[in-house]
Amino acid sequence: MPSVPTTREVVSGALVNIVLKDDQPTGRTVQGAVSHLLTRGNHPRGIKVRLSDGRVGRVQSMAGTASGGSLTQVQPDGNMEVTTEARPGDASLHGGATKYHHYHDIRTAQGSEGPPPPTQPIGLDAYIKPAKKRGKGKRAGNATTGTPTSTADDTLLGSSGCDAGQPSEPEESACPVCGDFTGDAAALAHHVQSHFDD
Repeated sequence: MPSVPTTREVVSGALVNIVLKDDQPTGRTVQGAVSHLLTRGNHPRGIKVRLSDGRVGRVQSMAGTASGGSLTQVQPDGNMEVTTEARPGDASLHGGATKYHHYHDIRTAQGSEGPPPPTQPIGLDAYIKPAKKRGKGKRAGNATTGTPTSTADDTLLGSSGCDAGQPSEPEESACPVCGDFTGDAAALAHHVQSHFDD
C-alpha cells in the first residue's frame, strides 16, 4: 500500500490529489487546492480535506510538477499567489527540499479586473442616512411642502418672541445634519442620533 502524505505536507493552500467519497471504489483522483483540513491528524487512508471549490475527499498524493520546477498555489481568499520553487541541490543541506516563497498581490497584477481606486477621498457625509419619517408631528406637514412655518402665536409675540404675560417656551434649534427638523434640545439630540443609527 503506498504511503499517503502527512499533516506536515498537507496544509491550507497546498495542491493535492484527492479521492472523492463516490470515487473510492474506482480510485479516480481529482486535483485541487486545500481549503480546510477535516482530519485532526494523520490517517492511513489519507487526510480528509475540503478543496477550495468545495469538494471533499482523502488526500492520496501531493500535486506538483515532476521536474521539481515551480508550483503555483492560490490562497482560498484569492488575494495572494504563492510560487514555490524546489531546487534539487538544496535538498542535502537541510535533509529535505528547501522551498523559496515569492509573495505578490494579485490585485495589482496585469489584467486584473475591478474598479479603479477612487481619485478623491470620500467624506463622512457620504455615510449619513436621511432621517426616518415617523408619523405626523407638529412640523411634519410643513417639512414636505417646504413652506416657511408661521403660527398665530409667532405673529402675536412679535419679533422678540417674548410675551410678558406668558412664560417663554424652550429654545428650539434646527438639525445640523439635514436642516429640516427643529425642536428643543432633547428632541434634537434624539433626531440627530437617528441619522447615525443603522
